[in-house]
Amino acid sequence: MATTDSLIDVQPSPDAPQRHRLLIVDDDLAVRMVSRLALSKAGFGVTEASGGYTALSWLDSHRFDAILLDARMPGMDGFETCRKMREQLNGAPVPIIMATGQDDDDSIDAAFESGATDFVVKPLNWRIISQRLSSLIGASAVKKHLKSRSHQISSMLKTSSETMLLLDSAGIIQGTHQIERLPTELRAQMIVGRNVFHSLDDAFSDPVIVAWSTAQRTQDCESFIVEYSEEGKRQTVQGRFVPGAEGEWLCLLQDQSAVFDCEQQAVDLAYKDPATGIANEKRLLEELGNRLRDDRETHSQTAVLRFSASDLRNFEPAIGRDGVAKMAQVIVERLELGLDSFLSTLPVETKRPEHLIARLSESDYVIIFSALHDSEFIEDLATLILRRVSTSIEIGDHLLSIDWTVGIADTGEASSTTDGLLTATAYAIQSDLRSSSGHRVHRYNAELKAKIKLDIEIERLLRRDIADGVLEMYYQPKFDLSDLSLIGMEALIRWNNAEMGFVSPAQFIPIAEKSGLIISLSHLVVEKVFDQIVAWREEGYRTVPVSINISGIHLNTRTIVEEFRAGIQHHRIPPELVELEVTESIMVDGMSKAFKNLTDLRDMGIRVAIDDFGTGYSSLSYLKDLPADCLKIDRSFVQSITSDPTAEAIARAIITVGHDVNLHVIAEGAETAEQLNKLAELGCDSVQGYFTGKPVPSSEFSVFFEGSLLAS
Repeated sequence: MATTDSLIDVQPSPDAPQRHRLLIVDDDLAVRMVSRLALSKAGFGVTEASGGYTALSWLDSHRFDAILLDARMPGMDGFETCRKMREQLNGAPVPIIMATGQDDDDSIDAAFESGATDFVVKPLNWRIISQRLSSLIGASAVKKHLKSRSHQISSMLKTSSETMLLLDSAGIIQGTHQIERLPTELRAQMIVGRNVFHSLDDAFSDPVIVAWSTAQRTQDCESFIVEYSEEGKRQTVQGRFVPGAEGEWLCLLQDQSAVFDCEQQAVDLAYKDPATGIANEKRLLEELGNRLRDDRETHSQTAVLRFSASDLRNFEPAIGRDGVAKMAQVIVERLELGLDSFLSTLPVETKRPEHLIARLSESDYVIIFSALHDSEFIEDLATLILRRVSTSIEIGDHLLSIDWTVGIADTGEASSTTDGLLTATAYAIQSDLRSSSGHRVHRYNAELKAKIKLDIEIERLLRRDIADGVLEMYYQPKFDLSDLSLIGMEALIRWNNAEMGFVSPAQFIPIAEKSGLIISLSHLVVEKVFDQIVAWREEGYRTVPVSINISGIHLNTRTIVEEFRAGIQHHRIPPELVELEVTESIMVDGMSKAFKNLTDLRDMGIRVAIDDFGTGYSSLSYLKDLPADCLKIDRSFVQSITSDPTAEAIARAIITVGHDVNLHVIAEGAETAEQLNKLAELGCDSVQGYFTGKPVPSSEFSVFFEGSLLAS
């Protein structure tokens, strides 16, 4: 196994042709291995060094044609190593290419100040690196052999891919070599006897003139790049001026159009979303980090809008991968149109905020705004764009509806870091998943974060306690209004957690439904209720029906009917002793799986009650078609039945129509003798409430088997 101080010298075989010798210096073994394989394949002889001191040792005893040097290394870094190499080379023009993961002005300046010949950014494109090395080695050879140029330069250029122009001290072209390698338009201008600068279009002559002036002043090699368009296609030519003998100059030119196109494609692959062409996650993270640094210097703010859709991959079976890509393009188009539409409404004198649209994932799109001094407009903007992207999208024969949620965070409330801001938008989106408000734009703040963290902790503890079976069942009695005899009871889940204490069902039931724990919770409730029915039977108490609140999520499962059948058979419980309480919405949707399951369960003999009747669809006409045995009048009507004529009228209508279709009617939430008497007067069948009996643990329920204990 190689150590960090190891030296690896890949020697060519004795029979192999002479190859250019490279010294690769990098502390990362994996990078060195990849570099060696790639450059050896390109025809170079490679020597490896894992640090600066090792590299200097190699340089002291061996000759190299070029050096590829990592900038960031422990101990002696690449910049210091480069300076010492230049001292050790004593003026020899060996090209040194500096490689680093940072593409910023400071790193570039530091590289060239330390003596680097060229600078590249990781990850490395080996095709580009090998061409640059070949060019730099060729230029170095030109410089070394200038004094005997006639034979040596000619020999070198025969194996070089570069075009050579021989210039006098005024820039007049004296001769050319391999001119055919230049693009057509540029080649036509390079005529012997013409000034090289007069051969260039004014639009791109400036960098060439600057390089020429610098080279003449320093009497050293100076590089330049010329970019122009030829027949609508981008052309890139890389060149350098090299001082020759007796006042002459060499201008070495190489057509790098294909290489630069490849480099641009590599950049696009690294920083652009392939389906839409907008910034991808990598570009987003880098850009957001840069803008946050700028904001700290200017004391301004950055805001992030995150548009999160229900999983868009669900559409793929219907529209295919091409359809998914087209859908993404439509989404981006709508984001851009919505943004432009909003910004166009700003006053002319108002400076438009700097923004970037990016695709964070398959289903998440982000807009960032920076250099803000006021972010109050963000919610209005989010609402406007939300309306645009929520419109159905037509792909082929399919009309797709997407459910969006927007999370907003800004540096005024959230952490001023890339991860902090994006995480804050995730908190905001998560708040939508844990609420039923129907509001789709959520702005992050400390209170929201605290609530989400609490909900996550409740979910964690609930998951554990369901698995351990520690939740308890309470039972609230139901009484016949004519003689207050016990006719049934409702099973109610209660949770007294060891760490959080009592947690209200109103708090943990919605979390269970959102997190998918509701089915496990339902299984626990059913099992505990069935066990309790058996226990009371064995203790000699008379049997009465027990109602269980069942979630629509559980009712929609494929196995619920068989689960109840197996449980009833296992406990040997008459089906009529089990009653399921469900909401109106489940009952009304006659086409749903839940409705079909409910019908099958009732056919099995299980009773069905419609809970909280009157607060949902509030339609009495559909009652005759429902698989139900009982209506429960919602407590909101019962509590005001003696003081509000409307509530009394609604209760009377429910009782009357319920009886007309042979349904038992029970009122829940009775808390006073007056309410009890009014319900009896209206003809209600039975009652449930604190006045006749509060929910109690099973161990305290036995007193109710003898009848009601009315509250004083």
